[in-house]
Amino acid sequence: MNMITTIELSPSINCENLKPAKASSCYVGINLVDVMPMQAIDKAIAIFENSTKGIKQDAIDWITGNKRGIKQARAFIGLSKNNKMPAYTIAIPARESCPRGGKLAKVEGTVCHKCYAVKGHDGMQPAITAKQRRWDVIQLALESTIIYDLWFSAFTLCMTKESFFRWHSAGDLFSASYVALVKECIEHTQWVQHWIPTKEPILSRPLAGLDNCALRLSDDMVNQVKNKFKGLTSGVHTPNNGGRGQACPASEKLQDGCQDCRACWSHDVAHVSYKIH
Repeated sequence: MNMITTIELSPSINCENLKPAKASSCYVGINLVDVMPMQAIDKAIAIFENSTKGIKQDAIDWITGNKRGIKQARAFIGLSKNNKMPAYTIAIPARESCPRGGKLAKVEGTVCHKCYAVKGHDGMQPAITAKQRRWDVIQLALESTIIYDLWFSAFTLCMTKESFFRWHSAGDLFSASYVALVKECIEHTQWVQHWIPTKEPILSRPLAGLDNCALRLSDDMVNQVKNKFKGLTSGVHTPNNGGRGQACPASEKLQDGCQDCRACWSHDVAHVSYKIH
């Protein structure tokens, strides 16, 4: 059931980032009266019902239009940042969002068999809950135009002052509609260099060739000798192997975090190899 709802857009929202169908009715600084599918809004709010107080309030403020700054946008889509990496990232459930990876996880010797994204910190309940929340928001965005617009606008706002972004510190590209959302986000943040590690050579095709995106297809096997993919790749090696291409200095414990290294984001580095952990 549709209802007439009044929301107020913050001056920090760039209405040009909204889909064309929304842009024509978008006026910054005044109330926007629009026909909103309240069911989708209610679902979005419900996703944050059991979140911590700060995240819940910021996310709901973004959804309802009560307050729309970077803090609220970040809470809504769930961006996080590791201080050892020069970029924000988004983590979603590894098994549910990994079409090929979920299958490879059952095969011993594959890089997914002992996936880091389901153990250690990632295997603890707070991390599991946060990833599920991000997953639920994305799924709702792919079902509802209004939530899609909120997600897209939140992402582009969060990238305002950023230079790098890593997609999926956990999880992967999982559907054509999600790939379309990712592509739109990348195309509208040309000042940001994006890095997408993936196991999906076919699903990821629309993202290949984007100037500001390093799409890296991951090897299937640990210590894999070569990858037939015609593009950037990455792999995992054991300590006694050393891998091929450029070894990640952080994974080799040669330095603490990325520091000045940007190999993963570089189109000039054909293959990056990470020591298994």
